[in-house]
Amino acid sequence: MNSHFPSVLFQRDALGRAIAQGVHVGIDVHLGNNITVYPAVHIGDRTIVMDGAVLGRIPIASKTTTRPVRSTFFDLTIGPNSIIGCNVILYTGSKVGSDVLIGDLTSIREDCVIGNGVVIGRGVMVLYECIIGSFSRIQDQAHLVGNMVIEEHVFIGMGVVTTNDNDIYRSRFGLVAPRLKGPVIRKFAVVGAGVTILPGVEIGEGSMVAAGAVVTQDVPAWTLVAGVPAKHVKNIPDDWRQQIESMHSIEQC
Repeated sequence: MNSHFPSVLFQRDALGRAIAQGVHVGIDVHLGNNITVYPAVHIGDRTIVMDGAVLGRIPIASKTTTRPVRSTFFDLTIGPNSIIGCNVILYTGSKVGSDVLIGDLTSIREDCVIGNGVVIGRGVMVLYECIIGSFSRIQDQAHLVGNMVIEEHVFIGMGVVTTNDNDIYRSRFGLVAPRLKGPVIRKFAVVGAGVTILPGVEIGEGSMVAAGAVVTQDVPAWTLVAGVPAKHVKNIPDDWRQQIESMHSIEQC
């Protein structure tokens, strides 16, 4: 028994499923073959968990890890009517809302909050303490860095890369304390495929970032930016803005 990993008692069945003691499984839940469910996991009613998924994994630090982690089981909650794809890994301490789709091979680290109706594509990496607002869509192979915030109704294109450490040149050696600050993406924003967003940048409400751009500074609300580095191209048309805002106000009524 490894002293760095807590002892866990599992119930195993003929389909290769390993379910820890203390797990709550709701009504009419489908559990696929060869899944592993660690302690303190709560799976909502009518949720589908596909083959090979791992739920409630704890983070484990190596001797060279610079960010402190807690190798302890905390509640992982998955809301009702959600779909967890094949070989998805959900770490402990996160909260996944209702009607969420998480695509195959996606990994979501500890202490994340995923809102209702979110769609996360295949092979997405969501790092620690990331917030994704309701009804946002994250396309395949995007990389969402730790400590970032995505508000509701945001679209993130394929292969988007986000970052959170401007001090990495020295902080990797412990010469300065890391100052980790992920981007903030405000509601209704669209980030095109292959965009890179640097630490601490804010993408304004309703704005659009063109594919392949490198965003080094804040993007004002309801504007379009493009290029390397990203620069203002034009404003979002007023009638587009009015349509989106009107639809959102109807949803909230």
